[in-house]
Amino acid sequence: MASDSAEIEQQLVEILVAFLGGARDISRDTDLIADLHLESVQVMEFVVEVEDHYDIAIDLDTLSEARTVSDLAAIVAGAGGA
Repeated sequence: MASDSAEIEQQLVEILVAFLGGARDISRDTDLIADLHLESVQVMEFVVEVEDHYDIAIDLDTLSEARTVSDLAAIVAGAGGA
């Protein structure tokens, strides 16, 4: 599972960089709101891209627990996105 999480984290970083329109210093510990200053609408748009990429659905209660790329990767893995 660890390698799956690492692979998902890397894919999420790639999706996030594309979403933001270019290279950024993003790691597994990057906080989507505090570090990237994303607004709630932007987070939701990013999550829609992630859901489309992995063909999964992430409910809002679960999503509210995700602050970092690593947190989101764990949610994606748990939703069957691995």
